[in-house]
Amino acid sequence: MKKTLAGAFRDNVRVFLQNFAEIEEYTVGEMTVWSTLLFSQDEGVFPLYTVEETAESSPDPFCNHCEAAGWGHHFVCQRKYHFIIPEKENWNLPLDEIDETHCHYLYGLIHCNGYGHLIRVNGLKNNSNFFSADDTMEFWDRLCTVLKSRYISARHVSRKEAIELSLIHGAAYGKSWFEKWGYKFSGGSPGITEQKYGETIQSLGSLNLDSIVADLKNRSRNMKRIKEMIDVYRKFSGKPLFTITDLLRLMLVFESRVQKDVSNACKYGGSETGESSPMGFEKFVDSMTKDCRWPSRRLENVLYVIVGLLKEHRAKNGESGNAISRQELRDGARKSIGDTGLIDYVLKSIKCFTIDNLIIRRAINPYSKLAEFNIRDQEASNGATSVRLRLGLSLSRDIRFLYENVLSEYIESHFFLTNNYHFVKEWTIKREITKNNKMELTCKVLPSFDEMETELTRRLPPGEMVVVDPWITIGELRVAAQWALRDTYCVMDEFEVTQIGGLRRIEDEKVVYGTVGPGSEVWVRGRGFDFSTVIRYEDEGRKSRG
Repeated sequence: MKKTLAGAFRDNVRVFLQNFAEIEEYTVGEMTVWSTLLFSQDEGVFPLYTVEETAESSPDPFCNHCEAAGWGHHFVCQRKYHFIIPEKENWNLPLDEIDETHCHYLYGLIHCNGYGHLIRVNGLKNNSNFFSADDTMEFWDRLCTVLKSRYISARHVSRKEAIELSLIHGAAYGKSWFEKWGYKFSGGSPGITEQKYGETIQSLGSLNLDSIVADLKNRSRNMKRIKEMIDVYRKFSGKPLFTITDLLRLMLVFESRVQKDVSNACKYGGSETGESSPMGFEKFVDSMTKDCRWPSRRLENVLYVIVGLLKEHRAKNGESGNAISRQELRDGARKSIGDTGLIDYVLKSIKCFTIDNLIIRRAINPYSKLAEFNIRDQEASNGATSVRLRLGLSLSRDIRFLYENVLSEYIESHFFLTNNYHFVKEWTIKREITKNNKMELTCKVLPSFDEMETELTRRLPPGEMVVVDPWITIGELRVAAQWALRDTYCVMDEFEVTQIGGLRRIEDEKVVYGTVGPGSEVWVRGRGFDFSTVIRYEDEGRKSRG
């Protein structure tokens, strides 16, 4: 996909739809619906719907999300694209309507100039391994990157589950959940700056656990459970836990591990008879000898070599990087075992077995789709489960309990944390020749003095991205800029670019590369604004907003 999507967003989204999507036989509100079938190892096949909405036929061509993000002064785009992954129960049903209140797994909107909005990410309360909020966000971020979005806004909206996710992550890591993907605080409640928001989030995580227990001792009916929870996690951690940040980080890490371990155990942990727990070493060897030509001692020898390689790999890379690919493990085993057929048979047979208080497991990497092997201490794997059993709660419910009975009181005294906030991510224009031997430029229109005094009195919209060959002439760039502006904005549908350069014209005969640098903003001048159209600004022309 990346090899074919080398242009600006307006071009890339067309290529994406033409090559990776199919037009549905129905429409939604007379808008064309495209579907792309995607695959998840955990969920199987699921649809990504793309709905193309044109300003000309739209009942509401303006964008309240642009207005809220501070982009109300942008010109209205000719097209905008709705990207939707519906809830699982609707995967096999037609997309019925475009409704922001629907609980889609994902709903994003991107205008054809590359500016867009993440409207909804669900999965916050869903047990699906793929459609957790993190995984959905990861997919959205990659989609935006591949299509070459320019700016995407995301709102910390006043939905209970979204606020909880953001504040729990903020207390654990000292920053908003959106910041994990490069989004930066952009604005929100009056008087709340990025610095104040950040300082308050960090102070939330600095609450001392012992002080919390002492403070709640005589005024919380859940004090006993809170203290027990803190004590159990402290014991389980094996290292001091002083603050809410320390506790939440531990809980979030082990929640992720438990979910993955449970999932892998169900899919890879059993024998051919369907057991869901790791198989003992001797039982595993016996199961392999039933259908192969090699004696058990040779099978055992290969397993010992594999375990040794996994131990060595973990020692070098630590727990977080202990996964090793099948090919790498095979190559390592061949150094001491000459029979590659034997090695392949053993690797193929491994699902999940124990040896010397270790668990060896094969799993499929969700991104590469290749088999990987990892090794874990059996006690550590069982430890997270024992914490859950001890408390009689799942780790997810532990975190929610902590939020509702400890953090919520602090948040009430800093009520602005639950208000609407905007976070924005920028994909910067490349300041070098790309791998596809292209130059990325932004062409920004400089209106005449009369136009700025009478019709275009607001601050100018951003420049439009143009991707060109470095060796074209300035005259050819002028044509490319004209086409891009006409194709993108309603008010410039018949705009004619007369020169490249602002107050000083650049000669048409010059070569672009060397005259302007990659990633530059180039002023263009011309004529032909459609001042008669009412579809001019995204905020419908409310000047007080922009």
